[in-house]
Amino acid sequence: MKKLIVTALAVIVFMIPLACLGVRQNNKDKDKGVVPDSVRKFEADQFLSIGVDLHKKQMYDSALVIFDKSLEKYPNYYKAMVAIAVTHQDRRDIMSAGDWYRKIYTVYPDSVEGLLGLSGVYLKLGYSQPEYLDSAKFYYDEGIKKFPNESDFYHGLAEVYKQTGGVEAADSVYKAGIAVNPENLAIRNAYVDFLVGLKRYKEALEQELIIVKAKPDDPFAQEKLGDIYVKLDMCKEAAEAYGKAKELRPDKIEIYTKLANAYLCQKNYTMAENVLKEAIELDSTKLIPHVYLGVVYMNAGKEGAAEKEFSYILSKDPNYPDALYFLGAIYARKAGRTVTEKTKEAWQSGCANARTAENYLNKANSIDPANNGPRVRQQIEYLTKVRDELKKKLFLVGITDC
Repeated sequence: MKKLIVTALAVIVFMIPLACLGVRQNNKDKDKGVVPDSVRKFEADQFLSIGVDLHKKQMYDSALVIFDKSLEKYPNYYKAMVAIAVTHQDRRDIMSAGDWYRKIYTVYPDSVEGLLGLSGVYLKLGYSQPEYLDSAKFYYDEGIKKFPNESDFYHGLAEVYKQTGGVEAADSVYKAGIAVNPENLAIRNAYVDFLVGLKRYKEALEQELIIVKAKPDDPFAQEKLGDIYVKLDMCKEAAEAYGKAKELRPDKIEIYTKLANAYLCQKNYTMAENVLKEAIELDSTKLIPHVYLGVVYMNAGKEGAAEKEFSYILSKDPNYPDALYFLGAIYARKAGRTVTEKTKEAWQSGCANARTAENYLNKANSIDPANNGPRVRQQIEYLTKVRDELKKKLFLVGITDC
């Protein structure tokens, strides 16, 4: 077994919240190997209660002191040991949490919490140090053997396989975990994320519909359902899901933009515009609804209104890449339309618009080349063709500048 090394890491996954203290111990009210002492246990419970209250207030150091007093009164007290492990977990001290979960596992080998917590420590370490994943797998496998109906062990083992590239194995373990406990929505939700990551959207949809049916008032479930519908190009269904999410979380701007995008997908420009105006009224400091509103106007043929939105964004943030790109696209459209005009003035106006478009596009690309590179190149290629045509027309009237 690999020796844990001291490392500063963030949240420990697949461990036990303090609220579940002692709930799943096989002998909940009987401490194995300890001679019952009602007085000592009563005093230990008093300290435990005080420590839990301090933990709830996130006074973790003080809580640990009190939990230690509980153990002094009643050595190897299961609930106090779990409380200490969870507190170290919540204060982001993974190594100390691991030490205590190992103690729990050693003293109470039939404890779900000890084995699950120890597995979770190795898994968390494995994210940054893959050599620990073997140990995580060992303990999750042991957990499944000892507690075949505990789906959290399947959840953790599937995560190990994901980290090691065992896609088929992870898939199988997720299914097994869901089969033993269909009511565990946490593992089902993780399976949805797994399926989405593999672009298996139809299967993800089947699982997410089960989650939404079980938790119809969960805005996150409704939003994720909408996201999956979008991947399947089911825009009407996506709008329905986002609409429910918006009702449940009317303060979340991102849901408004997603809903507007679903309406845009259906070419329902009026509904998209209305939703985005709601978002702007909700929080006028956010620029992203203005971006979407500008795009809606562009698609609806309201070029002037679109230009106004993007110009407004640049008045607040002169280096906003999307606003720069879309303004460039608008001026590229203006330049393109002049190719079919018949006057020298129109052609010269087209050249001016082409130069303006290129300035916006090049600036957008320089600020955010990763996102703007491909679409800017496409616009520049279009503008090159437009300017070539305009140059030909202007050359015939004695003008060479474009």
